[in-house]
Amino acid sequence: MYIPSHFLETDLKKISQFIKTHPLGLMVANVDGELVGNHLPFMMPSGDVDVGSKLIAHTAKANPIWEVGEKKQKVLLVFSGYEAYISPSSYPTKKETHKVVPTYNYLSVHINGTLSAIQDEKDKHQIVKILTEKMESSRKDPWAVSDAPKDYIETMLANIVGVELLVEKIEAKWKISQNRPARDRQGVIDDLRENVEDSNSLEMAREIEALGGLKPDHQS
Repeated sequence: MYIPSHFLETDLKKISQFIKTHPLGLMVANVDGELVGNHLPFMMPSGDVDVGSKLIAHTAKANPIWEVGEKKQKVLLVFSGYEAYISPSSYPTKKETHKVVPTYNYLSVHINGTLSAIQDEKDKHQIVKILTEKMESSRKDPWAVSDAPKDYIETMLANIVGVELLVEKIEAKWKISQNRPARDRQGVIDDLRENVEDSNSLEMAREIEALGGLKPDHQS
């Protein structure tokens, strides 16, 4: 991934939290000479991501992507979230120089690693349990795997394959107006917050605000 130095994010805690908030990863693999992408929700059993840690998910047995894991092949996993179009009109400096152009802000994490397939029934059950507990944790009456009949769960498990990614490389890009003067960043925040029904815009505004240094006399 192309990452100019001012957009590079290296804080593993921040990257881990981003993956927890946006667990649906796009896994890109080479299948018989063709690039194939699959969207799977991934969990981090260790709590955080780092080189040497593992990410787990599962897929339908009918989906041949798990066979990549049988061959221990390399894959690329992409996590995306908060994104927003940024208009030149958001920048106060537009009125002074007119030397501004549109851009697009976004956050993205790319993880390279080796994929393994998991066929053991107990291991698959654990993967499903971890995923379920994570996704149901915010509900008032969370559903648990044990709520379903045992024979039904056994049938479901027989029709999935677990996948485990050994993390070998992490790249994170936080393109959130770091290259603009502080007052332009504030202008972007103000514009984004006008989109009160767009959660992406509001979250992007929070990310930019977290950069700090937004006083008009501060230049980045």
